[in-house]
Amino acid sequence: MILKIFKRLIGGVACSLFCLQAFADLAPTTVNPVDLIQGTVTALQEQVRQAGPNLAKNPQKLYAIIKGTVMPIVNIDQMSGLALGPKWRQATPAQQQQFVDQFSLLLTRAYANALITVTNYRMTLNPMRGNAWQTQQYVAVTGQVTSLTTNQSSNLTYYLERSGNTWQVYDLAIEGVSFLKNYQTQFANIADMATLLNKLTALNANAVQQSAA
Repeated sequence: MILKIFKRLIGGVACSLFCLQAFADLAPTTVNPVDLIQGTVTALQEQVRQAGPNLAKNPQKLYAIIKGTVMPIVNIDQMSGLALGPKWRQATPAQQQQFVDQFSLLLTRAYANALITVTNYRMTLNPMRGNAWQTQQYVAVTGQVTSLTTNQSSNLTYYLERSGNTWQVYDLAIEGVSFLKNYQTQFANIADMATLLNKLTALNANAVQQSAA
């Protein structure tokens, strides 16, 4: 009787281990953040190349390219909350959503303006060290961006947060200057949320009108 129970226990443990191993084999592998960013930039450069040299005269098409390639890996909700600081917590859900929409448009335009200024560039990213990134919640990816026109290089750092088995960017620093902190300072100088939303909406609306002119 004892022998039968022992065999059942051994069989149960073996089955459990087999099932756990099978689940591990089927579980999706965490995306390497370096591959994610490099793939995104490569896709962006290819679409810009295909659009041709007149892309600067068609900002709406450039916005569409950025929205389709870059913005999907940006954690705009996280970035919005960090950029606003205390104002985010004080805002109503409707105000938060309005800010996310307008801030997303602002970031898209800022990225588009940067691309128009530096269209011919190469980005080199440093590989992740070790395997700790596979279980971490936050990682930083470092590298350099080099203008192929002037041959000048700048150090850059992408800050990413885990999202399931992939990652989303919530900040970018160039030569140690945080993209996010720049906006934090600007938004902190505006008295209240309503005023901030009005100014941000007007700024985006004027930009759209100018691009359409």
